[in-house]
Amino acid sequence: MDLSLFLQLLLPGLTTGCVYALVALGYVLCANVSGVVNFAQGEFVMFGGVLASWLFLGGVPFWLAILLATLAGAALGALQEVVTLAPVRHRPQFIQITTTVGVAVVIRGITLIAFGKDPLSLPGFSGEGIFFVLDAVLPVQSLWVWGATAALLLATFFFLRRTETGRAVRACSINLQAARLMGVNAERLRIVVFAVSGATGALAGVIITPIVLSSWDAGIAYGLKGFLGAILGGFRSASAAVFGGLGIGLLEAFGAGYISSGWKDFIVYGVLLAYLLARGGVFLRGRIAQTGAGH
Repeated sequence: MDLSLFLQLLLPGLTTGCVYALVALGYVLCANVSGVVNFAQGEFVMFGGVLASWLFLGGVPFWLAILLATLAGAALGALQEVVTLAPVRHRPQFIQITTTVGVAVVIRGITLIAFGKDPLSLPGFSGEGIFFVLDAVLPVQSLWVWGATAALLLATFFFLRRTETGRAVRACSINLQAARLMGVNAERLRIVVFAVSGATGALAGVIITPIVLSSWDAGIAYGLKGFLGAILGGFRSASAAVFGGLGIGLLEAFGAGYISSGWKDFIVYGVLLAYLLARGGVFLRGRIAQTGAGH
C-alpha cells in the first residue's frame, strides 16, 4: 500500500467526516428530545457558511462574522421548533418529518434569493498555509476543523453528562412520559436542543468553508451524509453517531481515491444498504424467513 496516498485520503476524509459527525450529532439530539428526524439539519451547515462569508465580504470583522453566523444558526434552529414543529406536535409523525423537509426547502430558497447562487468563501482562520504529514499535504484550516470539532464534541458530551439540562435531555430520550412526571419541561428542552443543533451546524459550516466553498445547495449533501452517520450510529447514541459521521467521511474519501470520484456516493449508499440489510437479518435468514414471520 502507498502510505502517502493512504494518508492523503485519510486525513481529508477525517476533515469532511468531522462535519458529517457534527450533523449526525444534531440529528440524534433533535430526534431523542422531540421524536422527529430533523431533515433541515444540513441546511444549518450551509446557512452558517454562506452567512459568515457574506458578512465578511460585506466588511464585517472576521471573528464577528463567525460569531453572528453561529448565533443566527441557533436562532434559526429555535425558530424552526417554535414556529413549525410546535404547532404540529400532536399530529402524526410523518407530518412532523415532512414539515422539517419543508423547512429545509424554505431555507435553501431564502438563501438563494438573499445571497445569490455563486459560491462564497472565507479565508483560512490562520492564513492559507499548508502543512505536511509525512508526504500528505493538507491546508492548515484542517487543524481548525479537527480542533473545533473536538471542542464542540467535548462541550456537547459535558452538557449531556454534567449539566441538569443535559441530564433532562437524556431522560427525555429514554422515556418522555417518565421525564414529564419528574418535572422536566420537554417543550423548553426542545427549543434549547434545536438551538444548540442549529448553532453547531452553522459553526461546522463556517469552519469548513475555507476548504470547501459554501453555496445555497450545499446543505443537501451535508444533510444526507450526516443522516447516514446517524443511521449507522443507531439514532440513539450521540457518540455512535459521531463515529458514524467520521466513518462516512472516510468511506467517501477512500472510495473516491481508490476507485473513482464518480463512484463515491454509490459506495457510501451501497454500504449503508448492506448495513441495513444485515441489521435486518436478510443475509443470515434469507427472504423466506423474513416473509415467513407473517404466517
